[in-house]
Amino acid sequence: MKHKRRNRMISAAIAAVLCLFLAGCGRGSGTVPQTDTSGKIEVDGSGSEEKLQDTSEDVSMDASIDVSEESASLGMEAEIPDFYEKEAGAVSFQTDVVVSEEVRKNGLQKISVSLQKPDPAKVLECLMGDTEITEKNEEEGNNWYVGADGENLTIHHTSIGFATKFYVYVSNAFRLQQEYSDYNADKYETDKDLEFASRQEAFEDIRQMLETMGIQIGEQYKCYVLEHSVLQREEYAMDINGNIDQANYKGSWTGEDDSYYFAISQKYGDTPAYHVFYDHSPLAADENAPIQVLYNKDGIQFLQLEKVFTFTEQEGNYDLMPFEEIAEVIETKYEAQADGNTYSVRQATLYYMENRVNEQEYEVVPVWIFNTVQNETGKNLQDIVNAQTGEEIIWEDC
Repeated sequence: MKHKRRNRMISAAIAAVLCLFLAGCGRGSGTVPQTDTSGKIEVDGSGSEEKLQDTSEDVSMDASIDVSEESASLGMEAEIPDFYEKEAGAVSFQTDVVVSEEVRKNGLQKISVSLQKPDPAKVLECLMGDTEITEKNEEEGNNWYVGADGENLTIHHTSIGFATKFYVYVSNAFRLQQEYSDYNADKYETDKDLEFASRQEAFEDIRQMLETMGIQIGEQYKCYVLEHSVLQREEYAMDINGNIDQANYKGSWTGEDDSYYFAISQKYGDTPAYHVFYDHSPLAADENAPIQVLYNKDGIQFLQLEKVFTFTEQEGNYDLMPFEEIAEVIETKYEAQADGNTYSVRQATLYYMENRVNEQEYEVVPVWIFNTVQNETGKNLQDIVNAQTGEEIIWEDC
C-alpha cells in the first residue's frame, strides 16, 4: 500500500482527463449493451461482496466443495461450486465462488465485443452547451474545450473526460482509490436518497444523457451518497509540498452541495465484464469502473467514460476448466513463494475479460478473479486466471 496523500489540486480523475488531452490518448445472434458493477495487485480495503451459501461436503481428505443442485456441466465436464474449502500449507481456501445462476444452469455463453464511440458534437452539447468556451481544439479523435468557469472537456474516439470546478472540491473530500492511505469512500452511505432527486432518478438522467451522446448502458450501478456534512468533515487539500492548503478548501458546504457519485461497470446477462482500466490499472474495483459520474442538482459535474463495449452473442459456450484445477494455480503460486507468509483466499468471481488485441479490437476471455488476504500484513491481493487454460494473467502496461 502506498502510504501517501495525493495532491488534491490534481486528483487522480483530473489527471486522467489531462492524460486524454495529452495523449489523444437457444439463443441465436444478438447485440446487447449492458452494465453492472464490479499479475498480483496489492490494495487496501476488503472490496468484499455478499457471500453465497456456505454449506459443504467432503470430497477428499484435503478439500471440500459445496456443489449445489443447480451446478451444471460447463463446456466439457467443469462443475462450479458455491463454496470451495481447502487447507494447503501456507494457503487456506475458505472461498465464496461467485457465479450467476444462469451460468450454473446453462453454461457461460460465448460473446464478442466491440467498442462504442461517442458523438463529439452531442457530447459537447450535453456537457457544455450553455458554457462560454474560452479555449478549444477540434480535430479528428482529439477534441478539447475549456470553459470560462474552469470546466474542462476532452473527447477522443472511445473516451470522454469532463470536470467542473465543483468536482475539484469534491475530490478533496471523496477518495475512492483503495491503494492510498487516505481512502475514505467507505465513510459515505450507498443506500439512501437525497432531497433533490432519488438515486434512480439521477441514474436515469445520466443514462439518457449518455444515450444522447451515443453511448448505451444498462440499468445497474453502484452509488455513493455524498452528503454535504460528510464532505465538509472529510475535506483535505494540500499543496505540492504536502502541507495543508487552505486556499483550496471550499470554505463552506451546504445542502446545495449534496451529490451522488456513480461507479458503473458492464455485464452480459448476469456475468460481470472486466477490462484493464486505461490499459494500465488491472484492479477490479469501483475506482476503475469504466463510467464514473458526479451528479448533483445542477446535473453532471464530472464524467469519466473510459471504454464501453457492445456485446454480441456467439454460438456455443466456453469450455471451462474444473474450478479445483483453477484453484490449484493460486495454491501453487503462493506455496512457491516460501516467504514465511500465509494466505487466505476469500473470493473467486467469474468474469468476461475484454482483452485488448490492438488499438481498436478486443477479444473476450473468461477469467477467474481471486481476492486473497496476506494474513501477516492484511494486504489484499488480486490474481487473474484464464478460466479455459488455467494460465495466470499477469498484466504488463501497454
